[in-house]
Amino acid sequence: MDLSHLEGDEGVPDKLRKLFKRDSYSVATQRWWDTWAESDQAESFKATDWQRLQMLAPLVESYYRRPGHNALAEIRQNESLLGATVTDRMRLRMNKKDSDKPGSDKPDQLPENVADMDLYRALGGA
Repeated sequence: MDLSHLEGDEGVPDKLRKLFKRDSYSVATQRWWDTWAESDQAESFKATDWQRLQMLAPLVESYYRRPGHNALAEIRQNESLLGATVTDRMRLRMNKKDSDKPGSDKPDQLPENVADMDLYRALGGA
């Protein structure tokens, strides 16, 4: 993901990146944590984002033990702020880098003597 506009925080203590008291949580909650910790979004997380996940872990554990719509709503709302879904990432302007796709080497700006054919076609050209 292109998260250059979010500037990650390399100064985040390792203890925040690891689930506190991990062994006290179910496998489901540990998988939830690992999914977040290994996500593209996590590359840009600051200490406050990791702290939010730490605070959510007990709620996620509670939800897995006894599902309820109130807990799920709170989890969803907090995860949304961290970019959980495609729509969340679009709203947060998190863009996946497409470096492996053809055309990804397209320059940011074309020289002034070169026509932008994509723009030409979008405007009704050939």
